[in-house]
Amino acid sequence: MAQCQRSLTILSVFVLYASISYGVLHRVNTKVPSPYMDEVFHIPQAQHYCRGHFGAWDPKLTTPPGLYLISMVPASLLSMLGPHPCSPEFLRTTNWALSLLLFWTIHGLVKKLRPAQSAVAATTLSLSLFPVSFFLHHMYYTDTASLLFVLLSYSLSLSHRHLAAGVAGFVSLWLRQTNVIWIVFIGASAALREIQQRANIVHPGDSLLGSIGQLLKWAAGMDRGVLRVMQLLLPYALVATCFAAFVHVNRGIVLGDKSNHEPVLHIPQILYFCSYTVGISAPAILPLASPRWFVRQFTVPKLVFSLMLGMAMAICIGRYTIEHPFLLSDNRHYPFYIWKNMFRRHWIFRYALIPLYIYALAALSRSLSMDTTALWRLGLALCTAAVLVPSPLLEFRYFTVPYFFVRLHIASRTTTRAVLLEALWFAAINAATIWVFINRPFTWASEPGQLQRFMW
Repeated sequence: MAQCQRSLTILSVFVLYASISYGVLHRVNTKVPSPYMDEVFHIPQAQHYCRGHFGAWDPKLTTPPGLYLISMVPASLLSMLGPHPCSPEFLRTTNWALSLLLFWTIHGLVKKLRPAQSAVAATTLSLSLFPVSFFLHHMYYTDTASLLFVLLSYSLSLSHRHLAAGVAGFVSLWLRQTNVIWIVFIGASAALREIQQRANIVHPGDSLLGSIGQLLKWAAGMDRGVLRVMQLLLPYALVATCFAAFVHVNRGIVLGDKSNHEPVLHIPQILYFCSYTVGISAPAILPLASPRWFVRQFTVPKLVFSLMLGMAMAICIGRYTIEHPFLLSDNRHYPFYIWKNMFRRHWIFRYALIPLYIYALAALSRSLSMDTTALWRLGLALCTAAVLVPSPLLEFRYFTVPYFFVRLHIASRTTTRAVLLEALWFAAINAATIWVFINRPFTWASEPGQLQRFMW
């Protein structure tokens, strides 16, 4: 009876979510019928594929053609009834359909990671409403499909279906090259879970050095468990090998526009990500690690450590802060206004945020340490750094995948009330950003008559 009630609850939540999201899609298609922003690259390229012109390629595109190939599946089926229907409206609709699959993938992950949690439906809804992702579900961007296949790979890995997880991970590389880092992380996480089950070592609460020591001692034994872990890692290793071959042939990670995507050392990206994550999911994180907790837990050694950490952050901010030309030239994105009105207002401002960065790091560490091991958190931190630090551009879209890994793993301690508040918070952000996007266009003097719109 309880299982039936839970099924009806999640089905009702899905119908509500899908109905609202489709309403947004219809509104966007009505008010913005032509390709906008990056769609001016993605949509024409998808239309080339719909016409069978697979040799055509826009050199401005930096990601592989995975999204266009996915869109071709329904387009090919519909083409039996007439011409290829790859209009902007159709292509956006295929992306929106992927967001519905993402909803159920998130639901499956929440159930697997937190089977005893009472707020499974509420958590699924809240994560599905995550503002940056929700906004892009209604455009023709690669973000929705990219997130879907990374999370699907993780879900399959948690179900011990490692070959299928590797296949999903391989598909994710056709949507965004940096997903290889997350597939490596998913494989390492699977290996760590296998070791925990077989050797009963490396638990939440263990120190990092102690966990590494136990792991090395176990690996030195070379028992059957080690061979099983190596076998488990094979699908993920094959994905990484394919990616390495691609980088060798392509002579780099990005496909086109390489001059604007040169890897750099942009260390403050980690600070932006931590504060962004705590800020945007404040209703769920603050009850676990409030500013009051942060102040109360200070001791002299922790104060000294915080001062040293703050000094290290100041050095990184001073030496490695990067202002990408795209960030400063495009006033259609919200980061433009954050940088212009805050970071560029006075040089001292970027240093004044250091206490906030320290608190954000502490809050995330506390929230995750309740249920994850020190080795898992180290892996997440290293993979997040590997994705974000080489990027010269501050863009919230790049934070999405690591955000989901963080948020999925703090779900067990969040109350239903906190999750519902987070969902309402996300819904309010979505309502505001989508309303502004649709109803507050503006023009540039350099492009008269061409409407511009604010977006993430």
